[in-house]
Amino acid sequence: MPTRRQFAQMCAAGLALHTRPAFAVHDSKAMDSVTAGIPKANQDPERPVYHFHPPACWNNDPNGTIFYKGWHHVFYQFNPYGSTWGHMHWGHARSRDLVNWEHLPIALWPSLEKGEEHVFSGGAILADDGRPRVFYTSIGKRDPEQWMAIPSGDELLTWEKYSGNPVLTLKIHGDRKIDDWRDPFLFREAEKTYMVCGGNENGRRQAGGGAVQLYEATKPDLTAWTYRGPVFEYRDQDVINIECPNLFKLGSKWVLLISPHKSCEYFVGDLDLARAKFTPETRGVLDAGAAYASNISHDDKGRCILWLWGKTGTNPEKGWNNCFVMPRILTIGANGHLRQNPAPEFETLRGKAQVQPPASINNTSFALDAKISGDCIELEAEFTVHDATQLGLRVRGGTEISYNAKTSILTVGAAQKMVGTDKSIRLHVYLDKRVIEVYVNDGDAAIFTTVNGRPNDLAIEAFAKGGNAHLDSLTAWPLKPARFSLEGFKV
Repeated sequence: MPTRRQFAQMCAAGLALHTRPAFAVHDSKAMDSVTAGIPKANQDPERPVYHFHPPACWNNDPNGTIFYKGWHHVFYQFNPYGSTWGHMHWGHARSRDLVNWEHLPIALWPSLEKGEEHVFSGGAILADDGRPRVFYTSIGKRDPEQWMAIPSGDELLTWEKYSGNPVLTLKIHGDRKIDDWRDPFLFREAEKTYMVCGGNENGRRQAGGGAVQLYEATKPDLTAWTYRGPVFEYRDQDVINIECPNLFKLGSKWVLLISPHKSCEYFVGDLDLARAKFTPETRGVLDAGAAYASNISHDDKGRCILWLWGKTGTNPEKGWNNCFVMPRILTIGANGHLRQNPAPEFETLRGKAQVQPPASINNTSFALDAKISGDCIELEAEFTVHDATQLGLRVRGGTEISYNAKTSILTVGAAQKMVGTDKSIRLHVYLDKRVIEVYVNDGDAAIFTTVNGRPNDLAIEAFAKGGNAHLDSLTAWPLKPARFSLEGFKV
C-alpha cells in the first residue's frame, strides 16, 4: 500500500486515474466478522482441503480472475457476515501455483453511502497502462450499473472505486430494454478492449429472451464505452436469462460460456467484431453437476484457465458454505468441442502411488486394496465394457461413478452427462471430503458434485452390473491438503 507521499507521486505521474487516496482501504467490520468465524469453519472435518475456499463464511461466483506479475489472483462473491447468501463483497486470494493460496483482505465492499447494497460479479482486464482494472455490477434500490475499481499498487492488495462511477448505465442501450443486466466480462482483440454483460430482452415475461450484450471501450483508461449490440441472443425456451457470460479466444476459435440458471453451457464458433455477432458451431454442457458461474484467466504459459463456483449445500451452522471447482485447463478437441482437464500442478499434492491389479468384474463388486481408500484421494482408472450394462466406482459409502453402456451416460451422484459409446472408459477422479470431481476420457466431460458419507466411509469399490467388464488399470494417490495462508489476510 503506498504512503501519502507515494500516492502524491502517483497522482503527479497520472497513475491515480481519478481515484480517492487509498488510506481507509479495508472494511474492518467485515474483516473482523470473517476472522471470528474461522475457528468454527476449520472444525468441520467434511470441509474440502485442496479445493479453494475462503477463510470462512459463504462464497459463490469467481470474479476478476487474472494472472498478474507472477500471481494468479481470484476474487469471489463473498458474504463476510454468515454462511448464507447476502451482503455481497469481493473476497480476494492469490497463488503462485493454482494449488496453494494466500488469503488477502476483502477487496471490494458496498458503498452504502452511495446507495450501493451489493458488489455483484464481474471481471478483470489490463488497461493500456499495463495495470489491472476490475469491473462489477453495482446493485442497490435502483437500476443495476457497471462500476470500475483500480488497484493502488502492483500487489493488488487495495482497490479504489473510480470516482466517476458508474462507467455504464442502462441508458447506453438507447431504446433497447435490457433486464437482469449484470456480470461484466472483458477481453482484448486487435488492440481494443471489449466487454460483455448478461441479461434478458423480454423482461422475463416469457422464456427465450436471454442475451449477451457487447460494448467497446472508447478511452484507453476504460472510463468510456459504446454499445455495439447483442452479440448473442439465446432463443431457447428453457432459458429465461443469461448470467456470467465469458467470451474469449481459444486457439483459432472463439468460445462463449453462459450460466443460464441451470448447468453452464458452452458454444464454440466465430466472432465477427465488425458486425458484433458470435456464430456458434458446436455447443455442450460445461459441467452437469453442482458447478456454476464461470470465469476465465490466461497465464504466462499460454493456458486458458476455467474457474467455477462449486456448490456444496453445506449446513450454515458449520460456518462455511461452498468452494471453487479445481482450476481447469481448457482446450478445443478435434471434434470442435471443449476439453477440460485439472491443472497438472495438483500432482504436487500426491503421496505414494498405489496400484490395483487388473481384474475381471462379472455382475458384481469388490473393494479395492485397503491401501486405496480415503476421503482425500486421486484415482485414475480404465475399464473395458464387454457386455456389462453399467460399470464404475463407489466412494464414501455408496456414491456411484457409473457409466451406462446402453445409454452412454455417466452418472456421478445425481449428476448425469452423455460421454459417448467407447468400449474403453477412462475416469480421473478427485475426492476431497464431501466434494468430488470426475473427468472422463481425457477431458471429454467433467462433473463436480457433492458426496455424502459417514467419517468412516472410506472404502472404494469397483463394480459392474448386467454382465462382464474388465478393470484394465487403476492407480491411486493419497492427496495432501493444500496450504491456505492467512498471513496476508490480516490488516
